[in-house]
Amino acid sequence: MDVNKAIARVGAELDAFWAELLPMLNSADQTAQAKVLLRGFAIAKDFNRVKTEGLAAIQALLDRRHTTESARVASLVEAFAFAAKLANTLHDEFHDIDGETQVARFTESIIKTLEGMGTNRAPLAVLLDHSDAGVRAWAGACLINLQPDRVVPILREIEQNEVANGAHFTAYFALLRWEHEGKHANDQRKPDPPDAVGTKSA
Repeated sequence: MDVNKAIARVGAELDAFWAELLPMLNSADQTAQAKVLLRGFAIAKDFNRVKTEGLAAIQALLDRRHTTESARVASLVEAFAFAAKLANTLHDEFHDIDGETQVARFTESIIKTLEGMGTNRAPLAVLLDHSDAGVRAWAGACLINLQPDRVVPILREIEQNEVANGAHFTAYFALLRWEHEGKHANDQRKPDPPDAVGTKSA
């Protein structure tokens, strides 16, 4: 099953459900209201199922056994890309912040595993050329401090071209955090001028 497509399908069904439910709220037809609500419960159950399958798919990639370190790294990169797509689908289709947070924890685990292997986050750089803007944004957010010259233009392009979706917000906040931390880091590196030192010690 393509989990992202499945969740997108459930999202479309949910949109149709709300369009059908809203006119029923002030309706006296209780039978029709009950039918719509039952369909809503079925949609919610389907959504939880496909989300669970998506999280399980990421875990399976993390747990996959490998004969070589390069195969392990490739699997981790694949898991990261899948997690990024799933997180953006949860965000864009359902505004499921809790689900998105669950997926984010997986990406943190992937990064820690890569760092523990001594590769740092460098293998994720291949995802900066991914066809999916959300994957590029998540990879860029993780690599911006390591490769700012390459990553910043990519994130700025995503921020400008994507509109109020997961990719846009990921790029926006990654750039905002990088600019804030960068300015702070620059201030920390600058030595105090002699007169300022004298004033502080006086």
